[in-house]
Amino acid sequence: MASLYNTFMANPNDLNRLAMLAESERELLVQEVEERLRVRAQVRRNQAVGAFVENLVKRALEGEAEKTGFKLEKTGVGSDFAIEYDFLENDQEIVLQIKKEDKIICVIEVKSSTQDFVKMTLTQAREASGKQDRYALCVVPLTSSETDNERVRNDARFVMDIGSRIKGKVNDVENLQVQQEQIAVTGEIEVEVAEGIVRFKINKSVWETGKTFEEFLEFLKAKRI
Repeated sequence: MASLYNTFMANPNDLNRLAMLAESERELLVQEVEERLRVRAQVRRNQAVGAFVENLVKRALEGEAEKTGFKLEKTGVGSDFAIEYDFLENDQEIVLQIKKEDKIICVIEVKSSTQDFVKMTLTQAREASGKQDRYALCVVPLTSSETDNERVRNDARFVMDIGSRIKGKVNDVENLQVQQEQIAVTGEIEVEVAEGIVRFKINKSVWETGKTFEEFLEFLKAKRI
């Protein structure tokens, strides 16, 4: 609150405009503030979930590193992200890369949700469809207000074939003008276009049968370069 007060004191015109808005559009102002607070809380929660997944995978692989050469890295991939679902740091989406002998054997896209779906951007969907053999979608359902390592480990599901499952929809979107009716068909993966922005809606039926954390680790250990 002190920093906000200082900001407005340094910009009295902004303070006057805020006062006028509060008087004329009080409900709108309250809604805007509440929405910003909600989004900020969601981003922080996603950061916590992403950090938990990163920590869990890293710790699980550390025991295998000397024998198998596994290495976990995280990397920022730009500003094209679905803010309510993605693992973000410094306004960048973060993905986890698992390497072996300096080759990327798996890319993990971490998403969390309080609903029965998560969303992927067109960039993310293209990336997944272009790396079908090494792209995993990790979904962590947020079923309670508390988030901890044990809950994340138990609830996380890894969809190993998200690239092949979404590729058809990516092709549809890339031919959007001639295939609009086909794109609108509902199913496990749906396409939403709002204000010119494309989002892929990944429904719960896609991830609920995904691999558990332990099954994902066994997949990594068995994967050949």
